[in-house]
Amino acid sequence: MMVNSWELFLKAEILDALGSEKVFYKNGKSISISDALPLRLQNNDPVKLNIETLIQLRDQATHLLIPELQPQLSRLFQANVLNYQERYRNQMGNSPLAGQSVGMLSLVLDGPEPEIGVIKECYGDITASEVTSFLKQFESNSKEIDSDKYSISIDYKLALTKNPSNADLTLSVGDNGQQAVIITQAKDLNTTHPHTTNEAIDKINSELGSKEVNRHSFQAICFKHKVKQNNNSPHHNFTDIHRYSESFVAWVVKNIKEQKGWLPTALVCYKNRKNAC
Repeated sequence: MMVNSWELFLKAEILDALGSEKVFYKNGKSISISDALPLRLQNNDPVKLNIETLIQLRDQATHLLIPELQPQLSRLFQANVLNYQERYRNQMGNSPLAGQSVGMLSLVLDGPEPEIGVIKECYGDITASEVTSFLKQFESNSKEIDSDKYSISIDYKLALTKNPSNADLTLSVGDNGQQAVIITQAKDLNTTHPHTTNEAIDKINSELGSKEVNRHSFQAICFKHKVKQNNNSPHHNFTDIHRYSESFVAWVVKNIKEQKGWLPTALVCYKNRKNAC
């Protein structure tokens, strides 16, 4: 299901960016996910490598989906879920299930290394041999790639904000996990970040006295100035949907009024977002 979700989403990206001829063959059939991946992701991108590992499991090694490998596989699957949600949010402006509390599908599991002897007894020699090969390759890839976008590390910390120092809740896993402390002051997002994307655009244009900002230019501003990189900043909050503060509106209005090239520069940067700007 994860692989199918990526396949549909990447095809939609390609259709939007490159046209239908890159998605559909003359006989009406569409390209496979293996064909779609290199059109949207670099070869050394940990996200791409993660998806390719799941494709391999789906197509060639479904017999490896056994309970004994759950600690290792959960690290791959959790990374995949986080990668998908992040890419979807960056492309669409909201999470796949906006308005619902998605949370983690499951926390990464810690556990002992699988006992090959037990696996051999339960599943046979061939499965035991392939489990051994998979574990060696998985650990080698994890060390070489060294990214939580490929495989969540056991000591990876999950937080409600990308900056754990700003987190309302932080979860850590493993023997060296921090002692759990939950002390938080409730935040009313209707007060701190009252504007949805459309409301922020309307407020900005109202302050400017003209319809100078649309959804495209709004996303360009957010991209250029990395507004959405922090999910809990004075300007931006993302819990269920993207929300923006009055200070963000004032900041945008001020820069557009005082700097003639501020908005055009953001638009150029957004247009060339595949390259550094």
